[in-house]
Amino acid sequence: MPETPPQPIILASALRRARRARRISIATLAAEAGVSPRLVSEFEQGKRPNVSLHTALRLLALVGVSLRLSNAVAPVDADQAMAERASHRRATWTGSLTVLGQQSEPVAPKSAAARIGAVARASALAGALNRAPRTLR
Repeated sequence: MPETPPQPIILASALRRARRARRISIATLAAEAGVSPRLVSEFEQGKRPNVSLHTALRLLALVGVSLRLSNAVAPVDADQAMAERASHRRATWTGSLTVLGQQSEPVAPKSAAARIGAVARASALAGALNRAPRTLR
């Protein structure tokens, strides 16, 4: 069975054929698409297969080429897709359920010196946060 060429090459050859059939220059097409002539040329030659899909579709639309989805691609049912993702999350989730009421409250230090030290550390942290630039908050 013959090997199918990669998608960028198929798109590039379709672009080149349609552009030439309509007698549009690379420079004119590039100007209309808002890209460089070099990008169009390299894309058509297969030297730049990593052109964004948005750019490739814009170039193809400008020369009158529309794309059809293959029959191999099934239409996406949003509800079914969401249910499948939820099912996958439930099947693969390894975390533990945490309920806020189950969390223990911090235990206060028993001695007066320890309590004063804890208050001093909290005050120092609050002061540092207050002095921090707004971008860090």
